[in-house]
Amino acid sequence: MHRTVLLLPLLVGLACRDECAPAAPTATPSAATAPLTLEHDFGIIPHGERRAHEFPLDLQRLGGGYVPMRVHLDCSCGHADLRLRGPDGTERFVDGAGTATSLPAAGETLVLRVEIDTARKEAADLKPTQSRGFVVLQALDDPTGGSRAQWPVVVRFGVDAPVELRPLATLDFGRVAASQRGFLATTLRGDERHRDAVFGPATAIDPRVALELAHNGDHWLLRARVEPGPFGNHRAQVTVATTIPGYQLTLDAVWKSIPDLEAVPLDKLSFRAALDREQTEAEAAGQFLVIVDHDTRRPVEFAVRQLVDGQGRDLSRHFAVRFDTMPDAPRRLRMHVRYLGGLAATVRATLMLSKDDDRGPFLPIELVLLARKDA
Repeated sequence: MHRTVLLLPLLVGLACRDECAPAAPTATPSAATAPLTLEHDFGIIPHGERRAHEFPLDLQRLGGGYVPMRVHLDCSCGHADLRLRGPDGTERFVDGAGTATSLPAAGETLVLRVEIDTARKEAADLKPTQSRGFVVLQALDDPTGGSRAQWPVVVRFGVDAPVELRPLATLDFGRVAASQRGFLATTLRGDERHRDAVFGPATAIDPRVALELAHNGDHWLLRARVEPGPFGNHRAQVTVATTIPGYQLTLDAVWKSIPDLEAVPLDKLSFRAALDREQTEAEAAGQFLVIVDHDTRRPVEFAVRQLVDGQGRDLSRHFAVRFDTMPDAPRRLRMHVRYLGGLAATVRATLMLSKDDDRGPFLPIELVLLARKDA
């Protein structure tokens, strides 16, 4: 039977600000066997700077027999590792295998190093907050991992940003379709101690992010545009020079590039029908997808180019496909599919939609018809 040693009541989830909710309470062992929680207060850290602290870990406080494995820290700006340091300062990292190779050799010290990098957080003040995590240890005589212990870690810190950004401290463009460009704007100025700060120039490491920075009264206006690029998620760092001594403003620009044509919620429609007869309109009422064309340079209409099974056989005579407009969403259509009968078995087919006959572009939809017996 697996057994877990709980060293102290634990609030798992090292979340900055006040984002984490307490975990369910756990039983507390006797004080003789429970080590003290590892705690450190970094104080108020200027935004953009790093702070590090090291905890020496004495495994004998657990009574011996435990091997360090890894560290869990959920704070977005925190990093931690376990290292074994020799008397001459040489280091080797704990490999996470849970074997004796991760135990301190003669003269070595086991160290937990925690670093807070505020450049990975938004450029905004953060009041002093408490974040939590734990070191995972495993019994040396249990290589299966069934018996493990958690050594709690608590760090405290706040962030002092010398600038004010409104309304955005992160340039989140959201979903950007292939034919579109994302646009955002935010204002910058120094905080109450740096009201005379001057900003600029602004640069981005990704050439798809274009920036304009202009002085506008008591603040600076940053305009950002983004080209979508390859499909998927993207992140780029934006830097803005300032006259604040030793400080360069950094912001994240994030977006997801998507195709112009998409089906919502999935590019798949699966339903059941009695194979020996045609479906009624009422039976097929819930058999639909929403299809979207984000390219505003062309009409939103779609056409069915083909409907074939895996062997390329034409199944179009067995299904009726209808497109309904959505007045509140002019770039979207509701695509309904109704079974017309004539098939003897379950089918898996591809419904190919086209924007311009054979020239495309195309939107493939997976269509799955499952057999249902009438009552």
